[in-house]
Amino acid sequence: MSTQENIFLQSGAAAADEAKLLRELLELEPIPDTTGAGPDEHGLRGPARTVDGVLGYVIQPNDNVEPDPTPETAQAFDTYPIEIDIWLGRDEAAQLQEARLIFDRLVEARPDVPMLLCHDLDLLVAAYRPGQGVHEFPAGTTVDAPHADRWRDWVLPDVG
Repeated sequence: MSTQENIFLQSGAAAADEAKLLRELLELEPIPDTTGAGPDEHGLRGPARTVDGVLGYVIQPNDNVEPDPTPETAQAFDTYPIEIDIWLGRDEAAQLQEARLIFDRLVEARPDVPMLLCHDLDLLVAAYRPGQGVHEFPAGTTVDAPHADRWRDWVLPDVG
């Protein structure tokens, strides 16, 4: 099973609007839906920037949210309604590098939108908080409550 990188946005826009913005910003093309994905799942693709390959993207509502989280069940991305999944395939290091470039580009283009960069819905890589900038997390920081002390100050609104 391949891994993916995830960018979570704390945006008030619908997934379709976020897909349109991402498509325009990164000059991506739509992926024709042959899987019967729901109307809120938007597939895009475009060339990788650092390696030879094509990146795939799915922009959708974040359905990984813990409903009514307690301090013991909170996840860093619980308050981020939009999820962007990114995959390259065979080269996990290149995939993360590509996702980081996209994250940085989104931070630059949308300085008013809080966002998180995660690896495979598990490890928290970086967070952007308007007015505070980008924060890099120590290796091994998970999105889960046991590591909330590492990410609490970088997640909006404050959870955990």
